This record gives sequence, structure tokens and C-alpha cells, in this order.
Amino acid sequence: MSKKLFVELVSPERELWAGEGDMVIAKTVDGEIGIQPGHIPVLALLAPGAVVRVLGGRENGEVRAAVHGGFISVSEHNRVSILAEIAELAEDIDVARAKDALTRVEAEGISAEDVEAQERAARARSRLEAAGEAARA
Repeated sequence: MSKKLFVELVSPERELWAGEGDMVIAKTVDGEIGIQPGHIPVLALLAPGAVVRVLGGRENGEVRAAVHGGFISVSEHNRVSILAEIAELAEDIDVARAKDALTRVEAEGISAEDVEAQERAARARSRLEAAGEAARA
């Protein structure tokens, strides 16, 4: 049995990243999940505005991505597929633009009934978190 996971991160537009990693951490609608080699098969719905981390995925030790909706699938033979509706790798995120988007949506006000504003705020926060920037809660 391989001691690594094969991980692929895919959006409708393209494959963002594929490679080996030691562990995948993702936020699902049921809570955070950690996947290591030998994990049982599972299919889970990703939470809106989540950050997916692949530990051991690069020379610097980690791949981070802001992920907005979609699924994570763990199959036999240590294969993990992250099928995202929208996704951005940390290094592709324009931090200034994400901060501006969060400031704009917060200035408009976020009510409990305004699902669209809540989703825009969650996307901006996850982009900032994936890029390693602090976001306001």
C-alpha cells in the first residue's frame, strides 16, 4: 500500500493541481475532515467558502486553495478528488481584491436573509485565509 495520497483539485474550468500528499484537510457541511492514506471511501459536500489544504503536497510542504462548493471524494487506492464549483490556489489569489470585496460586502451589510451577501463574504474570507491573510469574522 502506498504511503501517499494522490490528490486532484478540479474546477469546471480546469484542473488546478494534481499530485501526491500526506494528508488532505477540508471543511465539509458536516464539519472538518482529515484524510490520510488508508482512509475509507467517502463522499462529502464541501462547505461554502472553505479552504482545502494538502499537507506534503509541495516543496514548501502545503497546497492551499479557496474552494466554494462542490464535493470531496475519497476512493480506494488512496485517491482524493476535490471537485469544486469555484476554486483558486493560494498563489493565484489577488489579496487586495479579496480584501476589497470583503470590505464592500460588509459595508452593504450582511443580513441573515441575504444569502447572496453571506456567500460573497464567505468567498472573500476563504480567499484571504487560503492566501495566509487574516480575515474579519
